[in-house]
Amino acid sequence: MPKPAQPRAKITETKFADHTVIVPPNRLKSFVTRTSDSMEIATDPIRRAETALKQIEKEFRGWMNTECDTIEVVRAAIHKDGLSDELIERLFNAAHDIMGHADVFGFPLARKIADSLCRLISAAAEPEHIPLNLIDSHVDAVRAVVREGVHDADNRTGNEIYQRLVKLTGTYLMKRELNGAASLPKVDAPKL
Repeated sequence: MPKPAQPRAKITETKFADHTVIVPPNRLKSFVTRTSDSMEIATDPIRRAETALKQIEKEFRGWMNTECDTIEVVRAAIHKDGLSDELIERLFNAAHDIMGHADVFGFPLARKIADSLCRLISAAAEPEHIPLNLIDSHVDAVRAVVREGVHDADNRTGNEIYQRLVKLTGTYLMKRELNGAASLPKVDAPKL
């Protein structure tokens, strides 16, 4: 039931010799619902928001699949054309989008893996030399988490894969920094 319209509060002005203080009305108070205890704010808006999220929760997997399709298209282009500046940027943006959406859509492990890929790209001195199998492993891991519907951030297998990817990424970045491109060994990324 909508609340009755509140009378418009007036703007108060206090004039001084060298300035004027304008105090706008605080209209936010009219949007807060209180319970019988005047100091307790009702949770109805929160409950309504949670109910609305539950109603669209079934669509989250579809939305994450769309994010996975996007990163897959970029990966295919990288395999076809190599790691150009444009494709590196598109890969980073696709992984970053997954980072931004995964927690909301209920895939916190996918967010962690996408974060690892973003860190790899941004920390690499020469991103165009990142081994494709390390990129593939990150993309495959994100896709596997979504495909298998892993919503638990503490999933044992998923966390083992994530930890392995973080370790491989750190090792790659450290060896690349210490040894340079000429002596970089092939990174042995896990297969999913």
